[in-house]
Amino acid sequence: MDNTYKRISPKYMLLLFLGTLLASLLYFLIAQLLSPKPMTFTSYIVFTIILAVIITGAYQIFFWVQRNNYFFKTRCFKIGLDDRIPFNPIWIWPYSFFYYIMIGLVVARISSLEEGVHLIFGGLLVLFFQSLFFLVMPVTVPKEYRQYEADTLSKRYLRFVQGLDNGRNCFPSMHCSVATYVGLLLVPVLGLYAYFFIGIIAISCLFVKQHQVLDIIPGVILGWIVFLINPIITG
Repeated sequence: MDNTYKRISPKYMLLLFLGTLLASLLYFLIAQLLSPKPMTFTSYIVFTIILAVIITGAYQIFFWVQRNNYFFKTRCFKIGLDDRIPFNPIWIWPYSFFYYIMIGLVVARISSLEEGVHLIFGGLLVLFFQSLFFLVMPVTVPKEYRQYEADTLSKRYLRFVQGLDNGRNCFPSMHCSVATYVGLLLVPVLGLYAYFFIGIIAISCLFVKQHQVLDIIPGVILGWIVFLINPIITG
């Protein structure tokens, strides 16, 4: 008998429920500062629940690709410039967390559930195109990029992050595509700082050796294209 579902305990479900309410409250409070037309608290609860369900479901596509991107030849796009970029594991922190903070700012910025749906649709487009690339053109980094002694907190956390994927999903950089999509949405709020955010994520991808230079630019282009074709209401 499959005992998988027994892992989802009542305590976990309670934590998920309380976390959703807390995130809704946080979005609502930030919206009072950032959004010219913030949604009601009830609307943020509705949107956050929908967002949580969609993220959980949509990422099954990503996980399916992780288990099935072995049908095509694996490539490595390392160039000479990659060897000149030092390995600096402390960049795993902006790589992991700055990324989600900015996504939270976008969520807080929306002024209607309709705008929120368009935001989610753009994220799904990014996920779809990324997964398609990962499936038909798996790309990895050199093996030596992941051969290091996990003797610091940053390295241990980086090792944990790397354990969540199979290392064959480097091209284009999904961090860069999502960061570009999110950053462009935040230009009306942050101005030039939004481009600074995109740059920080791109640099972090290279310094923690999760990506190569040739992974970065296509990721940025993909995020920019999704931003252009997604009919999100920005004002």
